[in-house]
Amino acid sequence: MAENAQEKEFNFEDLLKMGKGIFEQVKKETSKNLNVLIAGKTGAGKSTLINAVFGSEVAPTGSGEPVTQNIEQYQITNDFSIFDTKGLEMAAFDKTISDIENLLKEQKTKPVDEQIHIAWLCIPEGNRRIEEGEKTLHKIFKEFNLPVITIITKAIQDADEKGVKFSDIVKAELSINDDKYFQRVRALEIEDDEGETKKRLGLIKDNKGNDGLIEKTYALLPEGQKAAFARHQKYNNELKQKAAREHARALINRYSALAGGVAATPIPFSDFALLLPTQIGMITHVSNAYGLDMSADTAKKLAIAFAGVAGAGFGIKLAVGSLLKIIPLGGSIVGGTMNATIATTTTKLMGHAYLSYLDDNFDELENAISSISIDVFKEYWDKAKVFFPDDAKKIASK
Repeated sequence: MAENAQEKEFNFEDLLKMGKGIFEQVKKETSKNLNVLIAGKTGAGKSTLINAVFGSEVAPTGSGEPVTQNIEQYQITNDFSIFDTKGLEMAAFDKTISDIENLLKEQKTKPVDEQIHIAWLCIPEGNRRIEEGEKTLHKIFKEFNLPVITIITKAIQDADEKGVKFSDIVKAELSINDDKYFQRVRALEIEDDEGETKKRLGLIKDNKGNDGLIEKTYALLPEGQKAAFARHQKYNNELKQKAAREHARALINRYSALAGGVAATPIPFSDFALLLPTQIGMITHVSNAYGLDMSADTAKKLAIAFAGVAGAGFGIKLAVGSLLKIIPLGGSIVGGTMNATIATTTTKLMGHAYLSYLDDNFDELENAISSISIDVFKEYWDKAKVFFPDDAKKIASK
């Protein structure tokens, strides 16, 4: 038993599998689905708007799953769906309204993750009038306490020849008294007859500091869905980074707590080794929060670099080949258990060091991941210890 306590070999593929299992466990606990309903007449520019906000290839192309005769659900990713109405034309008006109302009634009985979280009601500016279907649907959204942003699409000219603004008409007809529920949008850059280019309008905060559709949507969403929206929208990079950072911090706290639990469990060899699957899961999950899909090879490379730096403080030697061998030296960690506080703080510092690296390289994440090394991570590890001095002291006093 003493010999086993001094040396233990791990097949790294097994560690990766364990890390993936921990990742899936935490993902179930922390992931939140985002469901957006977009409604409006045929030709209101719904697909163009979706593409502008979420990416050029997102808009429905006929591959959605029918929820009802007049509503289709498009599963964009595992945690993001768009519910699209087929239109509010008079021919199908009653049926469409009924289908939407029944959908909202049904979803109110389901967990929050499965409900519609926000609605976008699209009204094209060119028509310069509001249909009864649009008024009725807006009223239904309000009755169900569903956050709804009324969007004037294809915005070119708000005021008519008499100076009457269509935006004022819409706000008055729908009793919209707060601009956080209203937005004029031009989702595409266009060129007018005189050759003048009109840029996109109303998607993000303007140069006067007025919020755009993306900021307003983010603000109205439930807390659990904010990160998912920020991650999937493609237009506001600052918001995407902010949400990724906040989500990553929550993940680091969760994985650090798990690491403390691992260390509190008696095992017959160095439990720093058993922390690695938890830390691999954390590395993968934080990467995922930043929009990176972590391959097994990349996860292995990062885990080796991180463990090499973090483990050095515990007298741990890493020999990397087809196996990862962890050998306690000098009897500093032999048998028994590592202090749970040390395990928690080490994992926390590792996570925040990685988070800082991703933040500093947010605009070129793919290249940053491929070029990370032990020396680079050591620099960020040292910065993390400065930023969290109390945690650094806990490790130093092991």
